[in-house]
Amino acid sequence: MKPAIVMQTDFTKGVATCTMDGVIASIDPEIRTYDCTHTIAPFDIYGASCSLDFVVDFWPAGTIFVSVVDPGVGTSRRACCALLKNGCYIITPDNGALTHVKNRIGIVEVRQIDETKNRLETTREVSIFHGRDLFAYCAGKFASGLIDFEGVGPAYPTDEIVMLDLLQPFEKDGVVTGMITTSERGFGLVNSNIPYQMLEDLGVHHGDKVECAVLFEGQEVFREKVAYAPSFGFVPKGDPLVMISETKHVELAKNLRDIATEYNIGAGPGWTMELKKI
Repeated sequence: MKPAIVMQTDFTKGVATCTMDGVIASIDPEIRTYDCTHTIAPFDIYGASCSLDFVVDFWPAGTIFVSVVDPGVGTSRRACCALLKNGCYIITPDNGALTHVKNRIGIVEVRQIDETKNRLETTREVSIFHGRDLFAYCAGKFASGLIDFEGVGPAYPTDEIVMLDLLQPFEKDGVVTGMITTSERGFGLVNSNIPYQMLEDLGVHHGDKVECAVLFEGQEVFREKVAYAPSFGFVPKGDPLVMISETKHVELAKNLRDIATEYNIGAGPGWTMELKKI
């Protein structure tokens, strides 16, 4: 079976993503395409990197991910295809979107897309829609078997991949500090990169309370004593808690409330969470 193509963008699902589907179908109507998300915040490279990291483990080896969050479209930034150590591929601008998967999974090889061969010929005059004209087109050729990985273009050193500067979690004087990786409005889930084991290594267990602080560039946004519990329903309605997220990291939330919206909590570089046993 031909590999599936999974796409994510920051320009919402609509006519633009429809043309990307159409380009792929025009190359080979048997290729299966799926949507990851098209609601990444505009120009949010960090969000693209997080999104890829969240989903790649749950797709089979050989799957081709297309990520188009590309504020540098049409400039000299590289367009690339990366082979991950888990056997999946990511076609994306090399602008930081590979940061999380490179750190956690690892990248075996990366190749720059050869635009002289793997670009939609009928739109060669256009420089502002590489999602359609370059990334989707190259992914369609690759998934169909018209080109192999080497046919994408020349390889370049993996240490040249553009990486975002991310704060790694650490413990000092009984306080665990990490970066807020995602902040989801609606359910109000504020997820950190702090492995839950770092919290439990301080002697914190379910039923205990911790002091939790959220800061943006050093300025305090939220600070309260909260329960460490398995899930929302272990605290009264409206109460905050920290719990183990689906990625096995520490996550801040409120039972039946949206703490992310209430405190206008964001995510990415500059946003930190601190946890201290009471």
